[in-house]
Amino acid sequence: MHRLATNQRVRRLAVVGVVALLAVAVIMQRSTVAAAIGELRTLSAMTLVVLGALAIADRLLRAEVVRYLLPGISLVRAEVISDVGAAATKGVPLGGPLGTVLRWHIAKERNVTSVAFLAMLIASGVAAAFASWGFALVAAVADVPGRAATGVDVAIIAVAATMLVGAVVFWAGVLGTEVVKRWVVGRSSWVCSRLSAVVPDLASTDTEALIGDLWAALRRIAVRPVPLFWRTMLGQLNGLAILWIAVVALGAGTEPAFTEFARIFFVTHVLGSMVPTPGGIGVMELGLTGALVAVGVAAPTALGAVLIYRFITFLLPIIVGTVLYVAWQRRRMGRPVTTPSVDVDVDVDVDAEPGSDPATVFDDGLDVQRVAQSRKR
Repeated sequence: MHRLATNQRVRRLAVVGVVALLAVAVIMQRSTVAAAIGELRTLSAMTLVVLGALAIADRLLRAEVVRYLLPGISLVRAEVISDVGAAATKGVPLGGPLGTVLRWHIAKERNVTSVAFLAMLIASGVAAAFASWGFALVAAVADVPGRAATGVDVAIIAVAATMLVGAVVFWAGVLGTEVVKRWVVGRSSWVCSRLSAVVPDLASTDTEALIGDLWAALRRIAVRPVPLFWRTMLGQLNGLAILWIAVVALGAGTEPAFTEFARIFFVTHVLGSMVPTPGGIGVMELGLTGALVAVGVAAPTALGAVLIYRFITFLLPIIVGTVLYVAWQRRRMGRPVTTPSVDVDVDVDVDAEPGSDPATVFDDGLDVQRVAQSRKR
């Protein structure tokens, strides 16, 4: 089963299948799509300003996570790393490895070490998973009071709680015991041979020392997880605010209640992160729209709100990341290539007799060997 899930051909077929289903859904519901686009014209100027501010905040909050985990870089550089990687990951089918490689090359320009970069990738991914499952659990629990719990509620709470507890136990065991560390270090060459496809510099690295340093870096982050978690949670709450404001601005009224809306958002967010399509495309649109319609939101309103949300969180990062990538490449290509040069100031005696000692050609007794050595230096 694991080989099937990681097989590139199977994953490509899954991407093609999901995209095909999405295309069929758009064709069959073209009248709803047209009505949703018409709904977007009703947005007020104030709503557009608020959504624009949230769009900027979405980019900065994600960049802040990178900046926190790579303290030697600026927020601007973190923004480039974040959005160029997002553009490749979301804009290219199965573009995750490409996005990681681009992030690494941009970070390396600011003297970021391979250990710090790998720790950033692992820690940010773990924090995002914890925040997603944690919010899904809290939203599901908060939505139950005042009504009878359904089987779906129980399933969501049970799965989210199991994932959170399991993740805590797993990472505590991985980082807290020397047995696991020794096991990984013993297979460090195997690990780095696979990681070197993402970070090429690892091919010439002392793998045992690398694993030990990476372990220490992750432990330092795990000892103080709160700064990383609140940055990650703010980013996800910002996404919730974008969709909520879009739903309200398009006239959804009092349906759904905020707790029910939060449950829908975070559960769909978790499910969307599990599919092989870039950025969960197809699953997120269908899942969010269908769930909102199921709780009483009109189909055109639900789809219109989801289109706004996906433009800000999916399409906009691709656009911004592409622009930043082009600017980064042009800046790299425009840098002058400097080569060391040696200026040798010598006076040549043009009246030297033919066949005379070469050393006498130069004033002050400068011999040829010293000149050659100085040029090499």
